[in-house]
Amino acid sequence: MTKNNNMPQDVVPPKRSIQDIPLPGGRGKKTTRSSAKRPLGFFGSSQKGENKFARFGKKFWIAAASLAAVFVVFLSFLSSSVVITVIPKQLVQRVDANFIAVSKSEIGGVPFDVMMLDEVGTQGAPVAGEEEILEKANGRIIIFNNYNKMGQRLIKNTRFVTPEGLIYRIKKSVVVPGQKLNEVGKIVPGSVEVTVYADKAGEEYNIGLSDFTVPGFKGGDRFDKFYARSKTAMAGGFEGIKKIAAEEDVAEARLELQAELTQKLTQDILSQIPETFLLYDDALFVASEFLGADSSEDLVNVREKVSVYAVIFNEETLSRHIAENTLEAYKGEALNISNLKDLEFEIKNKEDVKPWTEGRFVFSLKGKANFEWLFGVDKLKNDFVGQAKENVNAILADYSGIESAEVVIKPFWKNSFPRNTGKIEVIKKLEK
Repeated sequence: MTKNNNMPQDVVPPKRSIQDIPLPGGRGKKTTRSSAKRPLGFFGSSQKGENKFARFGKKFWIAAASLAAVFVVFLSFLSSSVVITVIPKQLVQRVDANFIAVSKSEIGGVPFDVMMLDEVGTQGAPVAGEEEILEKANGRIIIFNNYNKMGQRLIKNTRFVTPEGLIYRIKKSVVVPGQKLNEVGKIVPGSVEVTVYADKAGEEYNIGLSDFTVPGFKGGDRFDKFYARSKTAMAGGFEGIKKIAAEEDVAEARLELQAELTQKLTQDILSQIPETFLLYDDALFVASEFLGADSSEDLVNVREKVSVYAVIFNEETLSRHIAENTLEAYKGEALNISNLKDLEFEIKNKEDVKPWTEGRFVFSLKGKANFEWLFGVDKLKNDFVGQAKENVNAILADYSGIESAEVVIKPFWKNSFPRNTGKIEVIKKLEK
């Protein structure tokens, strides 16, 4: 073959790739390699890498969901709580009856306590003249009975003698309570406070604090067991010329002192009544005593002693006593009368009653009483701690004072109560 020297030298025949050469046996179909690039996966990965990541992501999200579910359950345990709304057993019934009140040392009635406050006040009255005065000293003593548990009546003008031989007397008879048990169970003497007056007028009987014996018991077993001690000094004894005030001015000064001191002492007592005790208006007693008058240059100073006695009752004790005497179906359960203060209270023959020296008296109560049965809130919480929800009715069945109850557990799907009473709330709801 003759070489054609006339072919342009800058034309180069195309070279064939081995892929362009036909294969024997008819397999010489020309194939072309695509120059298009495959799309890259996430973070530039290939499709194969993308499938691996998809499988990894699926596992990751399953694990995260599982952890979230566990976390939610954990939080539900931490935030679980219970609210128990209780409607206690209630009854409204009219009360109109007489009852007996007794001191703590006696039986056969509802117990009462006595609070007492006293104070001496002075009020000036204008001078009306002068006269020769014979005045006896007086003061307060406490008489003790350490003889036995029975009260002992001391008659009017019973004498009390100091170690120096000065004699003082009581103007009214008095009952000295017998021995009693104190808070720790020890026997202690009964006692009562009274005013005594000097046997004679004069400043000689103006003395300080002292001990006293009862000469009327001398020679008997009671002499060493009955005794007295001063609560105040003896004062007011006088013999000589003294400025005086008109009787009407003295009477007016006494009335002003009585009103002022009674109001003050009553307010003081009201502020000191224990939270669980009740005082009715008619259970207040006021006693006053004229302590004489001392003259100064311009005035006659009238002295008056006022004592206020308050008879108080424990609310639950009184409520149960009323229930025992007025409710036929009452079986001794713990209860309270929620409107106890609204009942009409009256002491029978009040002018003849002195609860602070006598052991009992009769009173009446009238009105509609709202009886409310009680239940132990703390005990109820403890009974529910850790219990299954299905045990609610069985637990409530042990509380005769509960009419009905609604129990709400959060979250709603929990089947048991918390193991901490702090997560159990009890709400009392009254229907009447």
